[in-house]
Amino acid sequence: MQITKKELAKNQIELTIEVDLEEMKPHLEKAAAKMSLNAKLPGFRPGKAPYELVKNKFGEMAIYQEALDLIVGDSFYKTIVREKIESIGQPDIKIEKIAPGNPIIYIATVALLPKVTLGAWQTLEIKKNKAEATDEDINKTLEQLQNLQVKEKIVDRAAQKGDKAEVDFEVLIDKVVIEGGKNTKYPLVLGDGRMIPGFEEQIIGLKNGAQKEFELAFPKEYFQKNLAGKTATFKVKLQAVYERELPKIDDALAKAIGLESLKQLKEQLTQNITQDKEIKEKNRVETAAIEAIVKQATIGEIPEKLIANEVHKMSHELEHGVARQGMDMAGYLKSINKTMDDLKKDFHPQAEERVKAALVMRQIAQEEKIKVEDKQIDEEIKQQMTMYKDNKEAVKNITHPHYREHLANMLANQKTMDLIASKIIK
Repeated sequence: MQITKKELAKNQIELTIEVDLEEMKPHLEKAAAKMSLNAKLPGFRPGKAPYELVKNKFGEMAIYQEALDLIVGDSFYKTIVREKIESIGQPDIKIEKIAPGNPIIYIATVALLPKVTLGAWQTLEIKKNKAEATDEDINKTLEQLQNLQVKEKIVDRAAQKGDKAEVDFEVLIDKVVIEGGKNTKYPLVLGDGRMIPGFEEQIIGLKNGAQKEFELAFPKEYFQKNLAGKTATFKVKLQAVYERELPKIDDALAKAIGLESLKQLKEQLTQNITQDKEIKEKNRVETAAIEAIVKQATIGEIPEKLIANEVHKMSHELEHGVARQGMDMAGYLKSINKTMDDLKKDFHPQAEERVKAALVMRQIAQEEKIKVEDKQIDEEIKQQMTMYKDNKEAVKNITHPHYREHLANMLANQKTMDLIASKIIK
């Protein structure tokens, strides 16, 4: 096998690899055997026909084409090992020559792992704040629980603050109903501030069946950028008014949700809120720690492919998040007045930071000789198999070889983060 290397910009190299006939031979034989599995060749069982017979039937070029992926995959791996190349992701392959009786020549463009030099990261100090549930947190949660137990009855009077109103409405800009701007029997509690400022105040004082038209401006920081700051016409009809009777915050409320007393409820809320805050604070300080380490590290030029892969991953994360909220991606993009290409450009800076964080984590793991033993992976898989034993799809994914590799990376990152936390988070 002959290898020629050429350095390219953006931390990439171009490898011209020539695979000779002797190295190709086992792959060609394997490909011929595979082709004969579904072919009726007289006197031979499927998969057992000799090479020459398969060649005569299909042509040797067909065998070469069948064997190409095997030849490229095997020779590329051997090249990476032999040349001690730390590559990232899949190479771009371009076949230069493939012809029976000749060596196969191809060009592999490879993104290289950037060199990372860590600064004196162990001298850094990240302060962790104490996480605790405040009286305000507990009271706010109690009010939410109180609202879940509310009793409602329809009334024939003008709507008041605190009532629940069911309204039909249309939102128009330039006399055209906006996307998603039409609803019927839309429920809202007057005074909760779920709608844009001024909307709920326009409903207060209306009676069942009353209609009203008014203008309001969307906030300048409205989440739908195409509507931010614009003035719209609202056409509303009040369909029903419900008087809401909130239960008292007492032992009866606690018993309604399965606890013995208000005291026990408050204790449970204190514990839950504290745990939630601890998780958020842990995430915050870990992110701050990595950002601080990245800031003082020296990182070589990052291949664009690496950033593009991270942008792709972030795009999928967003799509899953949008789907979980019951929206489709096309509708979401329209609501923020952007294309997918626009979003990918927006993701680029954050993707680059995520890549830098991953490179720094990898370097720390190497320098600190952090490893994950097979038994640790086995134990994690065992726990997950027990947890998801009734979910066939989950079990299938857990037992896949690629998932084992993913799990090994995840556990290594976890161990690395634990080490960082023990050193610099105070």
